[in-house]
Amino acid sequence: MAAVRAAAGKHASSWEALVPDRFVVNLSAEADEEAAYADMAAAKRALRDHICTVYGVSIRELAHLATA
Repeated sequence: MAAVRAAAGKHASSWEALVPDRFVVNLSAEADEEAAYADMAAAKRALRDHICTVYGVSIRELAHLATA
């Protein structure tokens, strides 16, 4: 969970650099934002896989539990 929180924090910072306000898009920050998004997705995927392995549930079962 710590890895997901850290990756989400990096993504939030990179998003703020990309879109500092509603009128500005800083295109020079786009690559950093995309990399941070990819890192966050990988961390979330690793957490999901860990939960499925530890609790012996499929991804579909986990998604059902999350929406139940």
